[in-house]
Amino acid sequence: MDGIIRTRSQMLVGIFFALWFSVMTVPVIMTAEESLVFDKFNNLLFYFVLMLGIFTAYLFSGKVFFNEKREGNIETLLCTPLSLRQIWAGKVLGVTIPAYLIALLAAALITVIANIFAVSILLPSPAVFLHIFLVVPAFIAVAVGLLGFGHLLLGMRENHILNISIFIAIFLAFSLVNKNVLGGGYAASWVMVVGMLIVAVLLLALISYLTRYLSKERIVTTIP
Repeated sequence: MDGIIRTRSQMLVGIFFALWFSVMTVPVIMTAEESLVFDKFNNLLFYFVLMLGIFTAYLFSGKVFFNEKREGNIETLLCTPLSLRQIWAGKVLGVTIPAYLIALLAAALITVIANIFAVSILLPSPAVFLHIFLVVPAFIAVAVGLLGFGHLLLGMRENHILNISIFIAIFLAFSLVNKNVLGGGYAASWVMVVGMLIVAVLLLALISYLTRYLSKERIVTTIP
C-alpha cells in the first residue's frame, strides 16, 4: 500500500476519475423528473462507486503484482517464510484499501454535487449505504484477488493479454453502467445488495482456495 500511495501519478489518476464520475452526476440530476431524482441518485451511487472502485483496483494491481514480477522484486518475498497465500492476501489488502478510499471519495463527491443541483436533500438509501460500505470493498477485494492470482500464475506474455482483456471488459462495463443509469434502469434494492454481497464473499473464498495451486517454482520460471 505504501508503494501505491508514494506513486503520485496513480493516486492522481484515481482522484481524477473520482472527480469525473462526480461531475457526471450533474446532467443526470438536472434532467431527471422530480419523482425519479431519488432513484437516479441512488443508482449513481450504486453503479458508479462500484465501477470506480474496481477500475482503481485494476490500476493499482499493476503496480503491486505485474511490476513487481517484471522487475524481479517478487523473488525477495518468495525467499521469506510466508506462504504464497499469505503473500497474495497481503497484496490484496494493500491494494483494496487505497482503491476503496478512492471509491469513498467518489461517493462523497457524488452526494455533495447531487445536493447542490437537487431541489430537495438527497441521501443514500439504507440499501445503497450498505452497498457502499460492504459490497463495494468486497468486490474490490475480489477484483484484486483475481488479478493477483492471474499475475502470479501466468507468464509475462499471458499477463499482457490478461491486462488488455480486463481493460476492455471494464470499458464495456462502464458503457453498460452509464446506459443503465441514464436510461433509468432498476433502483437498487435490498435483495440485489444482499445477493451481491453473498456472491462477492463466495468468489473471494474460491479465489483464496485456488491460491493453494500456486507454486513458487512456477512463479520464478515466469520472471523475465
